[in-house]
Amino acid sequence: MEHKKKQKAPSIKLPDTVIDLIDLGRLQREVEAIGDFIEQAQVRAPGESLTMPRTTQDLDALVRQSELNMLVDEERQRLAAFLENVRDKAPVIHVSFAAEPSDVFLQKVVAWFRANIHAQTLLQIGLQPSIAAGCVVRTPNKYFDFSLRQHFYKHTDILIKKLAAAESTS
Repeated sequence: MEHKKKQKAPSIKLPDTVIDLIDLGRLQREVEAIGDFIEQAQVRAPGESLTMPRTTQDLDALVRQSELNMLVDEERQRLAAFLENVRDKAPVIHVSFAAEPSDVFLQKVVAWFRANIHAQTLLQIGLQPSIAAGCVVRTPNKYFDFSLRQHFYKHTDILIKKLAAAESTS
């Protein structure tokens, strides 16, 4: 008698395009909309027209890389539970920049955090023009200032010597 091995479902992993709680909320609403659509389709009279809810590239990427079938209730519920768990338990790191960062840059930053800190890390992006360049990173219990402003504060004595030397030569 041959035993069939039950294939383990692939783990669900957030795509790097899902950066913050807003992106996560959008995914949750899309999954819920698909569930509502399927439920409504089951109770509609035959022949009525149905329009499938539109999905974003983020959900398409998440479903594709996790090998999920959104038409299967168990898989859709598993994805919804995963997204709820991420919302409740994932670390959210606040990162402030001097100017609005590009989406590509943010994807690289979130990919680094997910590879090195926690696989479900979400970012909260802020703008703080006073930092000049670099960034400020805050977690619930840590503060890291990687700004040009902070670098100048740390090296004020060198900066003053260089400015004095430049003034004396001119």
